[in-house]
Amino acid sequence: MSWYRRRRQAGGLYCFTVVTYDRRRFLTGPDARDYLKAAIQRTRADHPFESVAVVLLPDHLHCIWQLPPHNSGFSMRWRLIKTRFTRRWLQGKPRTTAPNQSRRKHGERTVWQRRFWEHLIRDEADFKRHLDYIHYNPVKHGYVNRAGEWAYSTFAKFVALGEYEGDWGQGEPESLRNWLPKIK
Repeated sequence: MSWYRRRRQAGGLYCFTVVTYDRRRFLTGPDARDYLKAAIQRTRADHPFESVAVVLLPDHLHCIWQLPPHNSGFSMRWRLIKTRFTRRWLQGKPRTTAPNQSRRKHGERTVWQRRFWEHLIRDEADFKRHLDYIHYNPVKHGYVNRAGEWAYSTFAKFVALGEYEGDWGQGEPESLRNWLPKIK
């Protein structure tokens, strides 16, 4: 059995990447967006955190969360979000892929990848790089020509805050050249 070490810091600022099973492309559909929003809102009501930035793509999402002081329970929050989304998503839908033996043993469905990637933000420069990475991601994947054209992100919020110009992200940002987070 593999053991994964996660760096936990109460009140930490984290960047996450969560991916669909087999990179299936459904997250930007209207039902999926509604179910994901509801799962996040319910989880945040039960276990508070601040969603600082997010981008939703068809097969994955990136986000930055600020956890509350004296709390580092991001794994539990992601488990709840994924479980709540999955229950709602599978209601009335035919199964497309049967879970393998390992997934059946753990009570998992074929909606999300089993794990997620997380990174504890170290400083302001690290935050800016991850913020740029999140908002540039739709351009990187070829969905749009510039970050402001993608509807499913917090880019417009950061333009309003003065963090970006409206036409930012037409080319690879300087902050991301020769830098990539270690995300599979």
